Amino acid sequence: MIYENLIRPILFKFDAEIIHDFTINFGNKISNYSFAKLFIKNVYYYENEKLNIDLFNIHFKNPLGLAAGLDKNALLTQIIPYFGFGFMEVGSITANKYLGNPKPRLFRLIKDQALLVRYGLKNDGALKISRYLKNKRFLIPLGISIAKTNDKKIIKEKAIKDYCASFKLFSNIGDYTTINISCPNTPDGTTFCQDSLALEKLLKNINKLETKNPTLLKISPEINREQLIKIIKLSKKYKIKGLIISNLTKNKDKLKLKTNKEILNSYGDGGISGKPIQKISNKLIKETYILSKGKIPIIGCGGIFNAKDAYEKIKLGSSLLQLLTGLIYEGPMIIKNINKGLVSLMEKDKFENLNEVIGYNVKRI
Repeated sequence: MIYENLIRPILFKFDAEIIHDFTINFGNKISNYSFAKLFIKNVYYYENEKLNIDLFNIHFKNPLGLAAGLDKNALLTQIIPYFGFGFMEVGSITANKYLGNPKPRLFRLIKDQALLVRYGLKNDGALKISRYLKNKRFLIPLGISIAKTNDKKIIKEKAIKDYCASFKLFSNIGDYTTINISCPNTPDGTTFCQDSLALEKLLKNINKLETKNPTLLKISPEINREQLIKIIKLSKKYKIKGLIISNLTKNKDKLKLKTNKEILNSYGDGGISGKPIQKISNKLIKETYILSKGKIPIIGCGGIFNAKDAYEKIKLGSSLLQLLTGLIYEGPMIIKNINKGLVSLMEKDKFENLNEVIGYNVKRI
């Protein structure tokens, strides 16, 4: 309530990117102080064995992760675990440093509990970030999201080389690597998601590279059934261990947004995150679980604001979850509230562990 009634109204008076940058800088600074981490843990941390799950040969204390997009340069890996997340993902990171699309590029759609984002993969580049992370220890599983450098000249074969360059640098860092083939804010950002021949070339080249980490794909919510079937087939063929469903959507017209159209148009292009993509994400999660017969683990992402949202995604086939926009609107207590709420919902439905919940609503069809 403190965040909702006091802190959020103050934060929302300022430009969204200014608050984002302040959060990153502040979080990075306090990660150096043990008393700050202890205080955060005492307030926000929650643990229950019912939430434990093993996936990709990795142990997760709970299924709730921080989605890529907040910690673009991996500066918060030493503070995020104390807020109670079960895992976190940094990036997306590209082979070359990129300053991002022109400002402004981050907008709150408050009536919709959403964000409009067009950062364009701003990050410090794979070499710098990999060097920064190389000798660090991580308290929770860490995912590294890599994407194609935002450059119109880097397409086709050059794009594949670009992905591979980043992949190699992070092959022994963190716990898993996500290949983001679904960024809506860059030229050629979703080509590999929509073109199965291009995706196969990419995965074939990635498969040749040595890595200790499982590889995942992050896919777009704007793919059709045929494209999804091909992604699943290629994932099995090239040993992709899981799918993150899903990224932002640019398809604003289908979302029935409450935000005034004139205001929305004044913001320009961008991907939408948050509540408006919840149903789209859930539909894609369910379809993927059915088509893959539950054999490809899913990390469900999109529109999670409470325990019921999280529970629904798990029941539709998600093994793990990610959130970001919900954190911005509900504050850091959302993590504890969701995890406690999940335990209550599981106990109410007489589930002993998360594995019993995964895909439950689909299995009954």
